[in-house]
Amino acid sequence: MKTVVLLTNFSETSRKAITGFLKVYKNHIDEEFSFKLLNTYSIPKTGQAQMLNYEEVLARFSRQDLQLEYEYIKKISGAKNLKVELQSHHGDLVDVVEKLNFEQPIDLIVMGTKGANPFKELLMESDLDRLVRLSQYPVLVIPENATFEFPEKVVLATHISECKSEKQLRMLAEIIKSLGSELYILNIYKDEKSPVAYFEEKLSELLPGVKHSFHYEKNDDIANGIIGFVRQNNAGLLAFIDERASLIGKLFSNSVTNKISSSGEIPLLIIHK
Repeated sequence: MKTVVLLTNFSETSRKAITGFLKVYKNHIDEEFSFKLLNTYSIPKTGQAQMLNYEEVLARFSRQDLQLEYEYIKKISGAKNLKVELQSHHGDLVDVVEKLNFEQPIDLIVMGTKGANPFKELLMESDLDRLVRLSQYPVLVIPENATFEFPEKVVLATHISECKSEKQLRMLAEIIKSLGSELYILNIYKDEKSPVAYFEEKLSELLPGVKHSFHYEKNDDIANGIIGFVRQNNAGLLAFIDERASLIGKLFSNSVTNKISSSGEIPLLIIHK
């Protein structure tokens, strides 16, 4: 059984991300998952006596609100019997996730991101940014303005060199097989197309049971090429194999960001090296 962590801060953004993912799970995934509905909280810096009082209050509110979120989840058609464990923890989000993984390995983290442009938020010093950069687990990031639906097509934006990322590609393959999606493997090149025979052979070996195809497009702006391909093919999910979000920074730290900031419609699946 796979374990999925659903991150919540009790906002409409996180609720929408969680319910969207669970609806896809209930309607399209036969594999059995167990879920951890997770909220973390921190104590404001203040006097020692006040800290104790704050911790008690925050812990109580966290537990109460988790129960309310769980009641909302159960309203989803067919979700009453989902295996959902409520997790309320004081402390740093990354540390808490590491602890949970030690107790039971995590296969996927699902989280919403607030704001029209999730890519900018990924580059900021926030819990989201830190989790995406430091987590060793696949993270599904669902923007506030996106409605997560069954992704019939998933685009993997990749470098030719990433045929060496065997562990990460196997993680991706498991997620794609669970979703039952078709994987479009996309390489955008600027000058000349690199030899791809070994790349295609190696990736095909690492993606058993996954319907996939290879696509190569020339574009001087890599980010523009990727976003254009995603939109042209009506893909429901954009995946990256990334090293501490460096690729995201390179792709979206230019004017292309402005082209997508008004909609923020593309959920991201980020898998780290």
